[in-house]
Amino acid sequence: MSKETLRQKKRADKKNGRALPVILYLLAVLILAGLVYYVTLPPMNIHSGGFWTFVIFLGIVVTASYFVIGTITGKMFTETVRFPSGNIDFQASMEGAKTKFPKVMGLLGLAVAAFLIVGSVVGSQMFRAKTYSSLITVEEEDFSSGIAETEYVTDIALMDTASARIIGARTLGTLSDLVSQYQVSYNYTQIAMQNAAGESHPYKVAPLEYESFFKWVKNRQAGIPGYVKVDTVKFEAEFVRLTGDYIRYSPSAYFSKNLTRALRFAYPTAIFGSVCFEVDDAGHPYWVASTMKPHAGLFGAMDVDKVVTLDAVTGETAIYAPADSPDWIDIVYYGDLICRKYDWYGMLRGGYLNSAFSQVNCVVTTDDFGYEANIGFILANSRTGEYKFFSVAGAEEYSAMSAAEGSVQQYGYRASFPSLINVGGEATYIMVLKDASGIVKMYSMVNVKNYNIVVTSTTQDEVFRLYKAALAQNGARIETAAEESLETVLNEIVYVVVNGETVVYLKTEAGIFRTAFSEDLLFLEEGDRISLEIGGRDDSGVQQAYSVKKGQ
Repeated sequence: MSKETLRQKKRADKKNGRALPVILYLLAVLILAGLVYYVTLPPMNIHSGGFWTFVIFLGIVVTASYFVIGTITGKMFTETVRFPSGNIDFQASMEGAKTKFPKVMGLLGLAVAAFLIVGSVVGSQMFRAKTYSSLITVEEEDFSSGIAETEYVTDIALMDTASARIIGARTLGTLSDLVSQYQVSYNYTQIAMQNAAGESHPYKVAPLEYESFFKWVKNRQAGIPGYVKVDTVKFEAEFVRLTGDYIRYSPSAYFSKNLTRALRFAYPTAIFGSVCFEVDDAGHPYWVASTMKPHAGLFGAMDVDKVVTLDAVTGETAIYAPADSPDWIDIVYYGDLICRKYDWYGMLRGGYLNSAFSQVNCVVTTDDFGYEANIGFILANSRTGEYKFFSVAGAEEYSAMSAAEGSVQQYGYRASFPSLINVGGEATYIMVLKDASGIVKMYSMVNVKNYNIVVTSTTQDEVFRLYKAALAQNGARIETAAEESLETVLNEIVYVVVNGETVVYLKTEAGIFRTAFSEDLLFLEEGDRISLEIGGRDDSGVQQAYSVKKGQ
């Protein structure tokens, strides 16, 4: 072998020896990028903050690892090597790269920072107040005519999620084959679903979840056997065991069966908002996710764009426009987004400067911000995103909850977040009162305009009667939704005190009736003929009497 050939071989060996660290460096960066993406799952979308966090992280890793490897393999920057052409000085080339690389990365970093700053500023509320406030339209209606009057309170969904969790956990505890391997999800979704009678009925549903990674390993072949369904009116729960295939896609599953990963791989660019567990009218489980897009700048005025369904059993996905989504879907616009959009509307419709300084006609949702005065209510449809505003000045929810708790403070009960109903044209809060263990003990109704009008009772029928009587005593004219009127003879009148409230039982020739106490009843005597307006009958056969008058 000639000397020239030996020199060329040595040069080639040195060149290959220097190339190997570079190859390993690039390979390591690619592997790290893949692992970080697999774990964090950012959308490949410039309108996502997660995407830019991923990009910036990779830029930092590339820059830092370049200098680390350059320090360890210093020869790659210092040795002089000439390629066979004899025209390229390798040392000069690499020294140039060593000088340019930090500058290039620095310039890229500044460009990204400038892009993000400008994109955020131009999409801010300061410059795009009209865009933020026009995401929704709000229709104003009269409360007494716009909200159907409540005739009975026994069909109102009063159960909150905290109570549903307690009842759901107890239901799972009765299933010995499941309780050691699964737990009920903390996140319940309230849906409307057909009951046994074929009527739309409110329920809260939550799937089971694997308790740990090792229990997922043990049960992954079979999957999750079902979900918990809680009747929010009757305060009853049942476990729905799936027939055939079980739930395989879940937030508690791993690798390809993990819900977040399955959604991301199906829709790499989607920015997901809420992800809810829902079931169709046949009881089949799905995951329903809303995708978001900005309407101002890079990240501003985010709103729902599409609706994605993922079959919890098969993993099949579909994507819809919100208006075209299946009828069984109940949650398209989730609660936080509904409040946020109304706050943008309420604060920014008069312009940004008005919201920042004079704040004329500015309003926000009380649940998030707790303003001292309540000027009205919004009712929003979580499926369609429609808003209605009812102008009813008075107490906000937490004041009403405090009033209800104060009326039974000797028991230490805590009020759930109330529902709003119409009782004879009067805006009214109705809620449950729970003990320290979360068990429902009483019901309460509070008048919105005057939260000194507050009543409590151990039954829904009873609290409804007491509330109507309290309204009457305060001058309100309430038209009762009685089933019928009748006249009968009073045989006996009995006064019973229940939790500090006086309940009156009337034994008559027509049966036994229950009514709220009023002073007029003190003038009734046995044998008197009385006129009654009566309502429903409870399980014991006692009928409700909404009004009692002495006959002629």
